[in-house]
Amino acid sequence: MPKKRTANRADQLVYQALVKAINHDKLRIYLDYGRINRPQSPVYNPWESLLPILAPMLVGIALMWWTGVIFGLLFIIGMILIYSNVVKRKLNALLIQRTKDFITSGYDNCCTLWEFGGLVLVNAENKKIGCVAPEGDWKEFVITNFSDFMVEKSSENKDNETTQA
Repeated sequence: MPKKRTANRADQLVYQALVKAINHDKLRIYLDYGRINRPQSPVYNPWESLLPILAPMLVGIALMWWTGVIFGLLFIIGMILIYSNVVKRKLNALLIQRTKDFITSGYDNCCTLWEFGGLVLVNAENKKIGCVAPEGDWKEFVITNFSDFMVEKSSENKDNETTQA
């Protein structure tokens, strides 16, 4: 069982800045699909990998049995084209959203996924600036690029109250 991480105050501020940057679309998440969409990954869904391929193959084999080999093979070829051009894109979009939801659901989940690898964090304003998991330090990346999101609202309100007085 993986160990439970406890975040200190600084880690929580960095994590909150990461979440705010993702929610404000200032930080983009790119995935290495081959690495992150496999068993043992926290965001892996076996049904998304198995069902879109298995169902058309079974239907194609059934069509081969009932109508003939040619019609069944044509169906399978057509479904392969649809899968590679339509379904795969939709599944990748679902995987990206599931990854974002997993990262933003808690500090421990974020660290677990980062250690697993397959993520690239990129500054949306300058796509040349990025951080690759697990080699890179995501905390340093967030501090360097999104430190303005680390300011807490309570301290902002206190600063506004002192300047208005």
